[in-house]
Amino acid sequence: MLDFYVIANESEIAQSSLRPRVSIGGAGYWFLHRYFVQADLNPGSYSFLNLYEDTELQGYQLHRLKTELELAKLDLSTRVGGVRVLTGWLGETKSLESEDWKMVRAEELTQTVSQLLELVAEAQAQNKLLFALGD
Repeated sequence: MLDFYVIANESEIAQSSLRPRVSIGGAGYWFLHRYFVQADLNPGSYSFLNLYEDTELQGYQLHRLKTELELAKLDLSTRVGGVRVLTGWLGETKSLESEDWKMVRAEELTQTVSQLLELVAEAQAQNKLLFALGD
């Protein structure tokens, strides 16, 4: 699970026992992963918005994320009903036969993207960080 917060600094999370504003996991995360990768200012690092690491977003990085989330929202606007998402592979051998596909509702994903866009706008307007806390 990846939990998102709008904060002035990371210590606020522990000090104030803040609850996440948006949480993403499962097929929803894997659908958005391609957009997260495109928003990363350090291509190939794979630590940006990773399920297992923390990510601090501010300044131009917020703009890049906003741009990619808008593209995700546009993509979702063309889909009706469910979206089929590759979430990994079953077993140790990666092959066509071991692909693990899940369905997620396009409406649910659109709502998540809208919520993330609201957090980006809030962080930009208040000159705060968008912080993603990985498990």
